[in-house]
Amino acid sequence: MKKMFTFLATAFISVASYAQFTVTYQVDITGYLAGGATLNPNGIRVGGNFGDFGGTVAAGAMSSWSPSDANSAMTDQGNNIWSIDVTYPDASLQSTQIYKFVNGDWGTNEGTDPLNTIAPDCGTDDGSGNINRTYLLTAGTVCYVWDACTACGSGNVAENAINNLTVSPNPTSEVANFKFDVNNASEATITLFDLTGKEVATKTIAVSASNNVEVNTANLSAGSYIYKVFAGDKVATGKLIKQ
Repeated sequence: MKKMFTFLATAFISVASYAQFTVTYQVDITGYLAGGATLNPNGIRVGGNFGDFGGTVAAGAMSSWSPSDANSAMTDQGNNIWSIDVTYPDASLQSTQIYKFVNGDWGTNEGTDPLNTIAPDCGTDDGSGNINRTYLLTAGTVCYVWDACTACGSGNVAENAINNLTVSPNPTSEVANFKFDVNNASEATITLFDLTGKEVATKTIAVSASNNVEVNTANLSAGSYIYKVFAGDKVATGKLIKQ
């Protein structure tokens, strides 16, 4: 019995410390309603291949392409902004999430109106003449105007504060070089986390348009780490392997 208890306790700790990240998806439906649309009683939902990447919400696992499922329901934040927090395992970092916002269920979704402005900046043709949104999975918030690439309250979402990020060498041994371009931010912070979420290294710099930052990894144990580059209100995330 004691051995079994020890095994169960170890398994629980392993699950509890599993590394995850969260993406908040939001949509502004002000213009959509102003154009004559009627809000479905089930509210705004999201459909996409969330299940393929282990996406979950507080109530449980999400299913792929099932906006009628309760776990795909978004929450009304007021001012016609709807939101949903989706948590993924870190194994899904940098995967391409495909999705679209839906008014109740299929048939009243984005990407079908000939006048939509989703593609090409933040979407792709689904092969049937409709448009799906795409998002390279990193932690953070992404908010769009319904049927458009316009960010909520501002310009095109594609105008990210962190662009052209590369990390080399990866795998690394002594030093990892982070190269990236920054818009609309005065400083950037690079932070490394182990797979339990513990911070193991951090470096903050004053930024220019293009940056090349060295992060010392010599004292880290061999294994996998998560890096996050913060600049302004943006964050870019990925995996770094230490040999």
